[in-house]
Amino acid sequence: MSRPLNMFMRGKRVTMLQELLGRMGYPTQDQPGLFGASTRDGVKNFQKQRQLKPTGLVDDELLKLMQQGHVTASSKKKRKPKKAPSPIPVNQQQLDALIRLLIRKDLINEDELQVEMERPQPVRVTQPPLT
Repeated sequence: MSRPLNMFMRGKRVTMLQELLGRMGYPTQDQPGLFGASTRDGVKNFQKQRQLKPTGLVDDELLKLMQQGHVTASSKKKRKPKKAPSPIPVNQQQLDALIRLLIRKDLINEDELQVEMERPQPVRVTQPPLT
């Protein structure tokens, strides 16, 4: 029997647990291989869904249950990676309307907008096409 996985542990077993949680619909926000709060919450949610005591600890028995629970017909199929959405062309009038709306809804204020506009932006360097 191996040592139960819990908060602040690191390693390959934690990475495997995080991947397993993600495939089961409990994505984690923790650094890969680090058992943090997000991984613990995913484990607790799994435990609650299975009417188990939500301890957040992963022993061998729970790990086997998780491994059995994620093997379904849909997870056996190879899924195509999702394509990133292509950017929607926006004109200046639409941008101005969006900014007015954000200010009106108090999501940003004019001072924040001004500071952001004055902040230096990184320069994108592109090479000319080879001819």
